[in-house]
Formats: sequence, structure tokens, C-alpha cells
Amino acid sequence: MNSAKQTARIAGVLYLVNGVTGFFGIIYVPGRLMVSGNAAATAQNILASERLFRLGIVSELICAVEFIFLLWVLYRLLGGVHKT
Repeated sequence: MNSAKQTARIAGVLYLVNGVTGFFGIIYVPGRLMVSGNAAATAQNILASERLFRLGIVSELICAVEFIFLLWVLYRLLGGVHKT
């Protein structure tokens, strides 16, 4: 397989992983746990769903680390586009 094509596919997979983990960690988990204007209810939800809270943290960490790899892959893919 062509190296550029393989790199592009890797970038696509990394974008997909970034979207899924980002959605889960940034939108889904806070939506299920946080209660606007009520810190006590938010704390109660976190204590009741500790596993979901921890999965949200892990998901955001995976998203951040994966984004660094995505930048590296895109740099390799697009590095030769406009060399002057």
C-alpha cells in the first residue's frame, strides 16, 4: 500500500477515535453527572456513578494523548505539500 495512503488512513482512524472519546468525555459524562447550579447533587451523582466519572477522565486523557499522535501523523502526511 502507498505510504501516503496508509498515513491518511491512520489519520482518519485517529480522527474517529478522537471524536468518540471526545464526545464521551466532554459531552456525555458531564451531561449525566453535572447538575447546573447544584453542587451537592453533582457530588451525589459522582459518588453514585463513580465508574462513569472515572471512565470520563480516562476518555479525556485518551483523547488528549491521541490528539498528539494525530498531529504527528498529519505533519507526516502534509509535510511535503508546500515546501519552498
